[in-house]
Amino acid sequence: MTIARDRWQQHLKTSGAFYLDRARALTALHATHPDVGAADAALASRSLAAVLEACRVARLTRNQHVLFRLGELITHTECADAFARRAAAALDGTRHPKSPDRFDGRALATMSRVFARETAQKVGQEGVRWVVGSIDAGSADVTTLLATIPHDAIRTAQAGLLTDMDRVADVLYGRAG
Repeated sequence: MTIARDRWQQHLKTSGAFYLDRARALTALHATHPDVGAADAALASRSLAAVLEACRVARLTRNQHVLFRLGELITHTECADAFARRAAAALDGTRHPKSPDRFDGRALATMSRVFARETAQKVGQEGVRWVVGSIDAGSADVTTLLATIPHDAIRTAQAGLLTDMDRVADVLYGRAG
């Protein structure tokens, strides 16, 4: 609940720019490291910004259950962001000294792509689910939210998911890939 409240306040204080700024940073990371899933994590951040804004407009955070669900989506989004940055650092050889070194940069990049895709899908789908489930289905808020979330880009980002999942299994189980 703490992360939901804290990030909700960040969303309000920045007039909705908090996760949009994170999405821009991830897009910039994608420009230098296109293989770490940063573009997909950026989709999740943009989707989360849209969901949070829909919740603000409709005053949905008065319902504690919605706030808990937002906390879940926020956590996934921020983990995808951190995972992409960590994979990029590993690829650059600038990994934090206390960071575990079980997986090399390529393996972390593959894992990050899988997680970022899943997160974008989760935020895009479940975010809409909780907003639509909380307000009148025919409301303008729903129409605006559906137009704001990049559903087509999220679906397109899923390409290559199974191949990456197989690579992750190869790394985890030490199979020759």
